[in-house]
This record gives sequence, structure tokens and C-alpha cells, in this order.
Amino acid sequence: MLKVERQNLIESEIKKTGIIRVSEITSRLNVTEMTIRRDLKELEEKGVLKRIHGGAKALDEFSLKEYSHNEKRLKNIDEKKYIAKLIADNIQTDETVFLGPGTTIELVADYIKDKRLRIITTSFYLFDKLAYNDYPEIILVGGYFRHNTGAFVGNFANSTLSDIRVKKSFIGVNGISDNECFTSSEEEGETQKIILDNSKYKFLVADNTKIGREDFYNFYSLDETTAVFCDDNLTKTNYEKLSKYTKVITK
Repeated sequence: MLKVERQNLIESEIKKTGIIRVSEITSRLNVTEMTIRRDLKELEEKGVLKRIHGGAKALDEFSLKEYSHNEKRLKNIDEKKYIAKLIADNIQTDETVFLGPGTTIELVADYIKDKRLRIITTSFYLFDKLAYNDYPEIILVGGYFRHNTGAFVGNFANSTLSDIRVKKSFIGVNGISDNECFTSSEEEGETQKIILDNSKYKFLVADNTKIGREDFYNFYSLDETTAVFCDDNLTKTNYEKLSKYTKVITK
């Protein structure tokens, strides 16, 4: 059996069952485990599946579940720290920037405490991390409080942000699929769209697990952004997909 035939069969099977085991596929196709593991590696790099111990599983490309703030904090910690440091390195002294809600952007606070900046945010958790430092100057925009993300949203927040102009905005996403950027909440998405439109440089923030995923609300077009910040575990295939629409920053 040709490689393309094997990989097509693997892709078809994982779409049906959600998970496959190397031992089962090798027996079924009468090939070595090394061959199948190479196939799985290539398919993962193409964004078809996710390798796990002993096999592979389907990608969770669409999810209606919005995880709690504490659940999100425990996910992909190394990747989030990497991106947060990258963002901090791209914020210069004396700039006015907007930092949106999200557990990755909250970590940016650990790397900018001594910078002279003006930071505007709708994130209670980010504000709480920075409020007791002399720098940077921080402005918290209030509104209706969403417990799952620690974000202020709604008419009060939107009205304030409509009058604000910033040099750079950094907005987290729950998913990016082709030219569409997704979040779990329509209210949060509308707030994020307003500040992106009012920013000279528009940056999205997404670790590698968010690429190729969709969520409830499409709030922005990727080709209208300046760049996407991602970690260095981003696959070549996903890098190329993002690069069709915007700049990708991984280092």
C-alpha cells in the first residue's frame, strides 16, 4: 500500500472513531510500527490529528465549552510563558497599549512591571497583578463582569473603548480557522473588535493548540490584523496557513 493510501485510511478512520491505536493499524495494514508512527508524525504536522501515547486522536476543532479561568491557567503553561515574554519584548517604553483578558496575556505582567508604560485593560486579573507597582500606569475599563475570563464587557466598556486610541492592542483568541478569529462570548468579541479597530497595530495572541479551531463567535478577520503571536511549537503547516493572512511572530 502506498503512503498516501495509508495516510488517507488513517485520516478516514480517525474521523469516524476519534482515536486510533498504532497496534491496531499496523495489524490491519500489515506494516511496521515505525512506518505508522512516521505517518502519524506527518499527519500531525499537516494539522490532521494529534499524536498521543500509543496512537493518535482527532483534533478538537470546534468546542462550545468555555473553560473556567482556573482551568485555563493550567493549560499549556510553558507555551503561555513563552508567548508572554515575546509580547513583553515587543512593548517599548512610553507606549500606550491595550492588553486584553486571557491567561496568556495575564502573564505579560510578570515581564513589564518595571517598564514606563500606559496600559489599558478590561481584565480584572491583569489589573490585580499590576495594581501595586509604580510602573506601568494602568487604566481599568469597567462594565459587566464575566467570571469565566475576568473581563469587563457590555455597553459601559464599549462606550469607553470607542473613545480610546492606542498604539498597540494584544487580544487573545479561542481559535483561528482560515481567516476567522473566534471567542466564546459575543459580548467579549464585540469589545475586542472595538479596541482592535482603534489600534494602530493589532496583535492577536494564540498558542499552537488554538490554530485550526473554531468557537462560538467570529469577531475579527485575520487579514485585518498586524500579526499573531504564537509559541515555537507551531507546526510548519499551521505557520503557512496563518501566513497567508498575516505576519506570524514566534521568536
